[in-house]
Amino acid sequence: MTRLELRVVIAAILAATVVLGAVLCAAYGQAVIAAALAIYALGVGAWLYHSIERLVLARRIDTVRSAATPFRPLFPVMAAIIALTQVVVRSLSDATEEIEPQRRELSVRRWMPITRGRRRHDYDEFDD
Repeated sequence: MTRLELRVVIAAILAATVVLGAVLCAAYGQAVIAAALAIYALGVGAWLYHSIERLVLARRIDTVRSAATPFRPLFPVMAAIIALTQVVVRSLSDATEEIEPQRRELSVRRWMPITRGRRRHDYDEFDD
């Protein structure tokens, strides 16, 4: 039995004892003690939930580790492939940053004259 399993067993026994104690105290008219044990049972239940959650998570991690064991010799190869891929992507992004984008001017038929830019103004009538 592992440490985590032992913790779950102790938490379960403690939770059962506290709940049974609260029920017995309530049955024999000791309402104050039963209320105190009920509040204590909330904490014990939280500890039980936390212990079970840690046990389940540890088993999942152990399952993942055991599943990844056959691929352990391939880890350096996979790391090298990832590094080479990153180098290629960086070099391609550096090369594309140096090239200015080429704009293509499309001929567009204009139905109205363009009024932006330099305009011809007649200032002669205002000159003195």
